[in-house]
Amino acid sequence: MTAMKLEKEFTSAVTAVGVAICMAMAGCTRIHGDAGAKLQVDAGTKPPAAAGARPQVDAWEARRAAAVNRPRTLVYNTDGGDAAHWPTNLAVTPANFASRRLKYVLGTCATTVSYCPLSSGFGHFICRKAGEPYAAKTHRGEMYAAGYLFEQGTDPLEIATRFCRTNSLEVFVSIRVNDTHDAAGKIDNPDPLFPDFKKNNPDCLMGRNVSGQRPKFCNWSAVDFAQEKVRAHMRRFVRDLVSNYDVDGIEYDFNRHAQLFKSVSLGGEASKAELDLMTGFMRELKGITEEVGRRKNHPIVIFMRAPDSAGYCKAIGIDLERWFDEKLVDAWIGSGYFRLNPWSVSAALAHRYGIKFYASLDESRVAGVAKRKKLPVLPGRQTPEFYTARFADAMASGCDGVYVFNLEGGLLNRVCSVDPRKTDGLATIRFAVGRGSGGYRPWKYLKDGGRFSNMPKIDPGEPLVVKPGETCAFSMLVAGDSLKGGMPAVAYALTNLKDGMKIAFSCNGRRLEPSAAKGGLFTYRLPDGVLKAGTNDFAVEFPADAPPKTTFNDFSIRIKNR
Repeated sequence: MTAMKLEKEFTSAVTAVGVAICMAMAGCTRIHGDAGAKLQVDAGTKPPAAAGARPQVDAWEARRAAAVNRPRTLVYNTDGGDAAHWPTNLAVTPANFASRRLKYVLGTCATTVSYCPLSSGFGHFICRKAGEPYAAKTHRGEMYAAGYLFEQGTDPLEIATRFCRTNSLEVFVSIRVNDTHDAAGKIDNPDPLFPDFKKNNPDCLMGRNVSGQRPKFCNWSAVDFAQEKVRAHMRRFVRDLVSNYDVDGIEYDFNRHAQLFKSVSLGGEASKAELDLMTGFMRELKGITEEVGRRKNHPIVIFMRAPDSAGYCKAIGIDLERWFDEKLVDAWIGSGYFRLNPWSVSAALAHRYGIKFYASLDESRVAGVAKRKKLPVLPGRQTPEFYTARFADAMASGCDGVYVFNLEGGLLNRVCSVDPRKTDGLATIRFAVGRGSGGYRPWKYLKDGGRFSNMPKIDPGEPLVVKPGETCAFSMLVAGDSLKGGMPAVAYALTNLKDGMKIAFSCNGRRLEPSAAKGGLFTYRLPDGVLKAGTNDFAVEFPADAPPKTTFNDFSIRIKNR
């Protein structure tokens, strides 16, 4: 079965869910069939085998397999902003740096910190011993910590690794493969984040920040991986990071941002030659991390964060299934700015190749976008109940763990104090669209990229326009843990219909009593038993006398403690 077909067959994709939940609850490690298979490395990177050395090789591979299969319930990506926006009344010291963001991991269920030292330009890092060090003390008029820490003989990544070792946390370094937060300026008047590599190699960029030269499906300051200079630069800084810092793994974040080839930025799709080129490049990177890991006698686990669709990934240049088949990565973190498939589809695809899968549960951007557009939105996102629901649904879908991104401070501490494996009977809030994209839609990086989406489209930031008499059908997952003990549930549908108008509503084929609109809001109390563990089907039928430009703005299910 191809990945394309797999993405369409939702119901058949939920494989061995009961076994996955039981193993997770028991604290067991799921070891997929060939997770300990022999690893491919580049010629010249693997030490020559000596006579009688096979037992040593087996021992290394067993050690690496143990590192890959280590249980990781919750992976926290720091998002790399802790050096910025530094308070002028706080001394820049290693202890104060750790108190800005890292300390909030303590008391959560996080097993792994994926620390991002990127200053938001290709190869530009807030660390001294990798790529281009960004030693700024000010940034856009604000105090910046990196330069002060450099003067003290340390840097954010060193502080993060020491913090994690002290607190028995695994630590990865997160590399944003093609981040373009540096796109605000121009080549002759660059943004402070714009690295020297881009200044010195403008031919490696996707375009220019001038009229007529901005690519349609990409940011102009992105680098083109078709250029050998780009790949060579990344090989160097990957080697720097894993050689000079005490990390357990590396995370390649292809979602920041999902742009690899100029041909795609102009409206095309990645060619076979480009797919082969990127696969070969990933082999080279795997050779580097394997060589360094062997030298340190410390396996380096490889995570990748990428869109949760094999079809979308292939169109932009990531041959997902081939990378999985060749074991070029150990785990896939799916989704990010946008979500294209149910978690069960992605988990089943990864597990088919013996690859781990983690659901990327980024912060919700729905309320912010709706507020800017002066559109109504249901409350409840960015609450512990919201994340409890997301944790429960991801684990019930067969995920090996969850990954959180763009959560900071007290919010991180509150929402991640819940163990994703132990959500029985906890109050939850679910939305048809939980995160929203904040403007980073699937079509931002790929022409007609929305064609790969198999998720509901009821997003307050982009209200769904419905016709009079139209029925909107959609599905939502509800983990069985959320239904234990007959938990009472209420469904809310938010529209722009006038007070007194009614819509017909059904859940799993059961038609519920009509509810009259009040401020565009419809409320339905769901009788015990109407919700089921797994996929639930909903239908909302709008009245035949609905006015033109009627919108379906938002939908949520709230399950309370009995």
